[in-house]
Amino acid sequence: MAASSDGSVSEGRSGDGLMDETQWLDVMTLLAVMVVVDGKVFKEEVDTFIEEAIKLSELVGLEAPFSKKLAFDWYVTHRTDIKKICAISEPSAQVIALIKALKESPHRFAVLASMNKIALADQNFHPAEFNTLSLAGKEWN
Repeated sequence: MAASSDGSVSEGRSGDGLMDETQWLDVMTLLAVMVVVDGKVFKEEVDTFIEEAIKLSELVGLEAPFSKKLAFDWYVTHRTDIKKICAISEPSAQVIALIKALKESPHRFAVLASMNKIALADQNFHPAEFNTLSLAGKEWN
């Protein structure tokens, strides 16, 4: 898989365990949800989002792993849409759909760990973060 300048990836070969573009976008969206779900965005959360996006891009086998700039640019480009997803309800049907879409991913527990790191980055574990993590944990277990 190769990452393009907009943060998308090309599809992996069937059966190779690599993540396809749709799954990668689901992962990035869930990570971004953890940044904004509590209604506040702290630098520490964005920094952790970037770190975790880079780690996961390497884990899932992107040929060109995310750089700090690419991860930050992805967040900036998508944050308004992510905020809308989080403003609907807690957790929104869209967040639930993202979680369900990754149920069979071999990387789901790494994604969950990354989501948790983002939630804890600001030293304040908000109920909305807890609810999102709990839902993912129950669905993926």
